[in-house]
Amino acid sequence: MKLSQTNGPLFHFYGDDLHATLVHLKKAGFKYVDLSLWSRYISGSRYFTTSNEVLAEEYKREIETLELIPVQSHEPFGNSMGEDGGKFYYKKTGLALDLAGRIGIPSITLHAGLEVTPMSREEYMEKTVEIFKSHIPVAEKYGMKLLIENTAWKKDGIHLADADDLNELLDRIDHPLFGVCWDTGHANLCDLDQYAELKKLGSRLGGLHVHDNYGGKRTPGCDLHQFPYWGNVNFDGVISALLEIGYKGTFNFEVDNPVRRTGAVPFVKDGVPQEKLSMMPPELRLQMETYLYSIGKQMLEAYGCFEE
Repeated sequence: MKLSQTNGPLFHFYGDDLHATLVHLKKAGFKYVDLSLWSRYISGSRYFTTSNEVLAEEYKREIETLELIPVQSHEPFGNSMGEDGGKFYYKKTGLALDLAGRIGIPSITLHAGLEVTPMSREEYMEKTVEIFKSHIPVAEKYGMKLLIENTAWKKDGIHLADADDLNELLDRIDHPLFGVCWDTGHANLCDLDQYAELKKLGSRLGGLHVHDNYGGKRTPGCDLHQFPYWGNVNFDGVISALLEIGYKGTFNFEVDNPVRRTGAVPFVKDGVPQEKLSMMPPELRLQMETYLYSIGKQMLEAYGCFEE
C-alpha cells in the first residue's frame, strides 16, 4: 500500500502558493498526494475568475515537474443544504469537480449536507441522493470516482456516519462511479468498530482520510486530525480490514497537526491575532510531515504491505 498526504493544511503555512505545498510534501518523502480543493474556493478567490483550463495546466505542470502522483482530492468546504439552498455550494463544487477532472485526479471526496430545517430520515436520504446525482455528468465526463465521506456525528441515524447508511445511500444512487472515502477520525468520534465497518464497505471503499483523535466519549465533536498514535484509533483494526477487503487505494493521511486544541490556537504577534498563516515556521512544519511519512511507513511495514 502506498502512502499519501493532503496538501490542504499546508496552505496555512504558504498562503496561496500551490508549488510550495507540493515541494513541501516531496521533501517530506511523499510521492503520492491528495490535492485538496477544500480551501481554494473562498470569496474573492482566483478560482472563480481564472478558467479551469488555465488552473488545470498549472496543476499538471507542477505535478509533472515534481514527479508527484495525485491519488485523490476533496471538494470545497460548504453545505449543500445551506440556508441559501446550497447555491454557493453548487457553484464552487461544480467548478472544483471540473477542475479535478481536467487535472486527471482519479477521485474526489464529497461531504453530505446538513439540513437547516428538520427532516425525516427518508426526506434526508432522498435529498442527499438528489444532490449527489447532480454531479454524475461531470464524473462521467472525466471517468472520475465520487467518494462520499462518512460524517463525524450520528444524529438519529441520518447523517451517514456508518457503513450501513453509506451502503444504503450507494444502493439508492446506483451508479458505478460512486464509492466511499472512509475517515478514521470521524469514525472514532462515533466510537465505531472500524474493522467491522470497513468489512461491510468492502469493494465500495475507494479512498481514506487517515488521522487520529481521542474518540467521541472523551472529547465529543473534537475532530482533531492528529498524527496516528497520538489518539486512540484502533489502527490494527483499520489496516487488517483494508488488507482483507483488498483495498486498492493509498493509505492517505488527512493530518493537520500532531496535537491540536479544540478551538483556534490564539497566536498573537505584535498584538495582532495571526488568523491567516500559522506562526510555526514552514521548516518546522516540514519536520512534522517527514515524521508523518515515517509513521505511515512503519505502520504499513508492520503488516508487510508498504509500497514505495
